[in-house]
Amino acid sequence: MGGTIAHTQEKLAATAIEHGGLIWAIDALQPEGHGSLLYVLYEVLSGTPVGGVQLPQAKAQQLIEWLQPYQQLPYKVLATLSDGESAIITAMNSSWTDAPRQRCQAHFLNNLSDAVLPLDTKLRHQLKTDLDGLPKVSLSSERPQDPTQQKQPDNNSPFFQQYPICHETQS
Repeated sequence: MGGTIAHTQEKLAATAIEHGGLIWAIDALQPEGHGSLLYVLYEVLSGTPVGGVQLPQAKAQQLIEWLQPYQQLPYKVLATLSDGESAIITAMNSSWTDAPRQRCQAHFLNNLSDAVLPLDTKLRHQLKTDLDGLPKVSLSSERPQDPTQQKQPDNNSPFFQQYPICHETQS
């Protein structure tokens, strides 16, 4: 059990003192992209990996049994964090029943982007198609300038002073 290594215990104890407890997270990794999964338990606030187990597939009961020694650690659990995998959620909710659970924002946003990206791409293409029909605006017509009033930029002055947005008119 990784939680019993002295330096890991010291990090966990210091984090629990500083924050009033720990936040446990589990992430499943597939080191070779296929095959069995490596489940890693880590403490979020300190970023300390505490333990891991390799399983061919996620089964809540196996994860619950793996987490039992970590339940015995003398620290308050402030929350748990994981992706949306139901076996992990079940195991964490069973192991730390009083701790609120949150879905990992990185996983959530990644999953959200999977659904939004095709729609965004379609919208971008539609906007491009719609805007391609408009007449082109030449760069010189964007900002009317009097050629007699142009001055060389001063490399020592800030950009916004070199290129003012508003132009004074002569009366």
